Amino acid sequence: MWSDKVVGAQDTVLAKLRLLIAGWAQETDEPGDLSKGLAEYDVSQNRHREVVFRPLGEDAFEVAVTDRASGDHTEWVTMIRTVLDGESVHTFVELTMSSDDLARRVSVGRPKIVHDLLESADKPYLGGSGLVSGALAIPANGIAILTEMLGKPARTLPIIVCAEPNGRHDQSWLQTAEMIAARAEGVAVVITLDRDAVAAFKGEFGFLAIWDGGIRVYAPGVVTKESEGWRHRYYVRSRLDEHRWSTIDRIVYSVTQLSTRRRVPDLFRRFDQRAGVRMQASEGMVSAREFADAREQWEFELELARDEQSSLERELASSNGHLARLKEALTDLGLTDVLWGTQHDATARIPDEVQYTSEAALAGQLYLSDWLSLPDSAIRELEDIDTAPEAFNWGNKTWRGLRALAAYAEDRARGWDKGGFWEWCASGPLLGWPATPKKLSMTESESVQNSDKLSRTRIMKVDSTVQESGEITMLAHLKISEGGGNLAPRVYFYDDTGGPTRKVHVGFIGPHYLVPNKSSN
Repeated sequence: MWSDKVVGAQDTVLAKLRLLIAGWAQETDEPGDLSKGLAEYDVSQNRHREVVFRPLGEDAFEVAVTDRASGDHTEWVTMIRTVLDGESVHTFVELTMSSDDLARRVSVGRPKIVHDLLESADKPYLGGSGLVSGALAIPANGIAILTEMLGKPARTLPIIVCAEPNGRHDQSWLQTAEMIAARAEGVAVVITLDRDAVAAFKGEFGFLAIWDGGIRVYAPGVVTKESEGWRHRYYVRSRLDEHRWSTIDRIVYSVTQLSTRRRVPDLFRRFDQRAGVRMQASEGMVSAREFADAREQWEFELELARDEQSSLERELASSNGHLARLKEALTDLGLTDVLWGTQHDATARIPDEVQYTSEAALAGQLYLSDWLSLPDSAIRELEDIDTAPEAFNWGNKTWRGLRALAAYAEDRARGWDKGGFWEWCASGPLLGWPATPKKLSMTESESVQNSDKLSRTRIMKVDSTVQESGEITMLAHLKISEGGGNLAPRVYFYDDTGGPTRKVHVGFIGPHYLVPNKSSN
């Protein structure tokens, strides 16, 4: 999403944008004008496009472009909406993908029309952030510009900063920066720093800066040298050298998932969210079968939400009772200041919440390592989870689950010996996880354990201190969400709190489709 000032007559501005969109949709330099309704085109790479144009008066229009390749069951839909508002023009572009293959891997990036539209704009912006095309090089004497950008309270876009490597190199770091800038165009700003600029930036930002070919993604909001570094993900040069493409994918996903959760401004509410879909249906109607399927899904989700609410209310009541007893005990001991002093303790190291599941995994590695072993190999294909509508919810449930596993290991080390993780959770500890079949399973069904195909997916990496081979079968798992289908996250773990490491070992954080069972096949 972005806004720009109107240059020239309003009807001329809209006509120019329509022509750009038509040229992109038809893949030609001499496109036919968009006309109301449905038009179809065969384009490059054996793809077929359906283009639906819908004007809303003289000051707004919507274009929905559906793209399919011959023989492929995957469908891409690009929705473009434009609204004139006084002296400003506002643009919204949304790209979605659906497929019969739920495990299909895709590389996310902006559609080319975003580049074309931004190139045609005068000074596009989103909130307090200006949008730029390509990577922006900042020299050493311009570092104040970067620090000012990072310190702006009104900044709404993440800033990706790429550093030149030390020593001799082949300039591929600049190619990496340009690739990231192209794919993240419109949702992030990419900055490159040469060696002198890297040194100057490090002098200003200390350990929150970058160095030697690394890349850091600075999340939106005010960032200073005193900010928490873990919120601004750092990718070291060695990782880029060894896993260049997957690292670029992860960086792009990390900023695009923020974009998917951005609130759509009120001025776009005039667009009916289902209008473009209905225009492609016969006579503008949705079939009775489609309506029945949708109703069944809504009822299922409503039942899940009710179960979740009931569970949360029970946990809240239990936690409030526990806190009330803690307050009474501290008051009796004359330690009331401890009670109130820790309520809003800004110096607390462990965060109360995270933004998405990848951040939960990173926070687990940073803050829970005394009691939790969480290797990089356990973090699997979180890109789609991080970009799902439930991303914030799933991320914080995952974070809560990891904290519960670590708290259990710590209590075991301090003498708790009344069973395993299930029994510990059932005893009502402050950081516990719900001990219910819908949220926790300490084993797998016989059908899973007796199937070579299914059981192999539960063989996971583990510390060689636990198992000399470095692999072990993990059956116990947290069910982060019952809803969400095959994408719903799972956390598999092995309890070694009674063994040599005295830790809980996490072997898997990822989507359900990577650890399928009979019902999900």
